[in-house]
Amino acid sequence: MSHSDEYESRLARVCSRLNAANACYVLVGATAMQLWGTTRATQDIDILIEATVANAQRVLSALGTLGFGIANELDAEDVVRRPATMIGDIPNVDVLTRAWNLTWEQAHPRAQRFDVEGVTIPVACIPDLIESKRTGRLQDAADIEVLEQIQRERGAT
Repeated sequence: MSHSDEYESRLARVCSRLNAANACYVLVGATAMQLWGTTRATQDIDILIEATVANAQRVLSALGTLGFGIANELDAEDVVRRPATMIGDIPNVDVLTRAWNLTWEQAHPRAQRFDVEGVTIPVACIPDLIESKRTGRLQDAADIEVLEQIQRERGAT
C-alpha cells in the first residue's frame, strides 16, 4: 500500500511512510499514550528518532511524501543537532532526538509493537514514556499519573 488515502488515521499514514523509508523511530508523547489506553486527546504525532544524519534524512523524505512540504527543505544535520523539530501545521509531526532524558537507543530495544490499520508501529514502553515525561511540567506530571495507573492495571513492570 503506498497511497496515503488508504489509511483512515493520520498515524497509520505517517508510520506507513516511515516504515517504507526504513526510518528508525519510536512513537512517544500523547499518541503513544493513546495506544496504551489513555484518552488524552491529541492530533500531534511525536516520534523519537535515531539521531544520525542518515536516519534523519530517511525521516524527512518519508514525511516529505505526505504533503509536509517543509520536510523536503529541512537539513538532516540541523534535525540531528536539535532536540526537537516540528514539521507541518497543526496537527504536526514532532521529530525528537531526545524525549526529555530518553533517547532512541534506550527506547528502541524496549519498544512494544502496535498494529494500527495493518501498520506496525514501534511505541515506547510505559516506563520509557514515564521517563520521557519527567519534565516538571504540570501536563507531564498528570500524564505520569495516568501512565502509572495503566502500569498498575496491566501488572507491568
